[in-house]
Amino acid sequence: MKKSVLTYLALLFLVTPALAQESQKRIPITEIEFFGVHRISKRNVQRWAGLQKGDPFNPAELPQKATSVLQGYQAEGLLYTRIDSLIYSILPDSSGASVHFYIREGKAVETGQLVLAGLDSTETEKVQGSFYTKSGRPLDHAKLERDLHESITDFEKQGFPFAKYDLQSIRLDSTEQNDRLDFVFKTSKGPRLLIQEIQIIGNEVTKDKVIRREIRIREGDVYDYNKVAKIPARLMKLGYFRRVHEPTVFLAEGDAGGLLLQVEEGNTSSFDGVVGYSPGTDVEKGYFTGLININLGNLFGTGRAFAAYWQKRDRSSQDMTFHYQEPWVAGLPLHLGAGFSQLIQDSTYIQREYGFDLTMPLLENVAVIADAKKMSILPDSMGSYLLGIPKSETVSASIGIRYDSRDDLLNPRYGVYYFTSVEAGVKKNLGPEQIMNDYSLDRQVNNKRLVIDIDFYIPTFRRQLVALSLHGRQITSSEKFIPLPDQYRLGGTRSLRGYREDQFRGASIAWTNMEYRYLLGPRSRAFLFCDIGYYHAENPTALVDEFKIGYGFGVRLETGLGIMGIDYGLAYGEKQGLMSGLLHVGLVNEF
Repeated sequence: MKKSVLTYLALLFLVTPALAQESQKRIPITEIEFFGVHRISKRNVQRWAGLQKGDPFNPAELPQKATSVLQGYQAEGLLYTRIDSLIYSILPDSSGASVHFYIREGKAVETGQLVLAGLDSTETEKVQGSFYTKSGRPLDHAKLERDLHESITDFEKQGFPFAKYDLQSIRLDSTEQNDRLDFVFKTSKGPRLLIQEIQIIGNEVTKDKVIRREIRIREGDVYDYNKVAKIPARLMKLGYFRRVHEPTVFLAEGDAGGLLLQVEEGNTSSFDGVVGYSPGTDVEKGYFTGLININLGNLFGTGRAFAAYWQKRDRSSQDMTFHYQEPWVAGLPLHLGAGFSQLIQDSTYIQREYGFDLTMPLLENVAVIADAKKMSILPDSMGSYLLGIPKSETVSASIGIRYDSRDDLLNPRYGVYYFTSVEAGVKKNLGPEQIMNDYSLDRQVNNKRLVIDIDFYIPTFRRQLVALSLHGRQITSSEKFIPLPDQYRLGGTRSLRGYREDQFRGASIAWTNMEYRYLLGPRSRAFLFCDIGYYHAENPTALVDEFKIGYGFGVRLETGLGIMGIDYGLAYGEKQGLMSGLLHVGLVNEF
């Protein structure tokens, strides 16, 4: 069989150069025939050959096509299949080419006995019961290899990472109808490994103890396959590494061995800058808005983090936030944070807030988050008397749960992010007395808040996906009307594009962001978006209950300076014309 196939292939290679010039004309294949095919469907054989009518005819590819057909037959247990001849012809006017395969299938080869030496009868029965390869079925060497590999993985899950199968013998039992192959494998489970050493390489900044505490494996533990398999995902979730290699297991002496972890560190800090421009109207000039967001992660290789945020929303409003997080307090998987924020709103009042938060991971992708904070409102005279805003202090506490299965934080391809929290607080109105009396304000008010965030990342085609997010915010209070400082803000880059930053306010807001993304690279993408927002606000003189829609396009491009973001949004039903939208430009620089 080998001699005839090799002779045919040699002749084919000799005539190929003579047809090179002809093939350059891109002659289409108009006819494909397979003769002698009985045991396998012709559709499968054609799929193995990778030929379709209308494909450009190239005689140089035919040897590889023939080899692919033979490999397909081998996978079906027809090891004696051969191609007697492969004939092709080109029409005189070069309008098409025909390809004919003449195949002799031969006898089928079945799986005979599978002997697993080295295992007792109970283990042998259990292992063979898990195999797709069964005695008497057509031999499929790919399935047999997969069965053996999965069996080794099962042994590894039981604490035997050095289990292996060695092929000792193959015996052929031939009859007129078919042939059977018997296999004898020597099975070695190896020792049940005790991890006595954990070696880490590649971490130039991150300290060893930071990595060790995150992998949840200690020296002296018995090898646990599930824990070891989760190491790359756990370390990548930290955001410190560009890549984490699969852990390597090594044997030192007796049943003792260790793990070798290799990491490649990435940039853990970022600088995010955004500049926006709001066009002017007939009565006002246009103005710029801005945002600076600095995140310092993994400070000094300890896992500590610090963040600073500043934003100018409009002509007379700005806010700032500072936050610090200490991971693994007292050696426990508890992350304690402290923060401070200040908002200057329209020169009418100042809002200051400080507090503490605690994050406790529960499962691989699940964490519980709690916080306690104090907020004070300091209005000026205009804010007090014109808007009815009293001086106040609010003490509150919240608890929430977070689920995050995204594969990447900056440019996810798939996964789900979910966060929800509930908050209860007590607010004390401190005056002035005239405001308290004029607006019939209570001295003490009970507030409750609800927050929901859900993000879905759904792959569609190659390098494409749908990103869908749903967000909701609501405050309920014993007050009849929710004061302006306690309301939620809606609009701008992070919620409703096409509108100004925090253009709308309400006691209840909700918005959805829909994007169709095309991934340009690991950190780059282009997208079309449509944002839909809703807000509900009520005051003594009016009730507002409206939907708003924004749409447009944007890009995120990885450059030498960082990740540049450009969004151009139009407000549906507002200003008309392509040039009436809002342009948001940002830059995230990692270092």
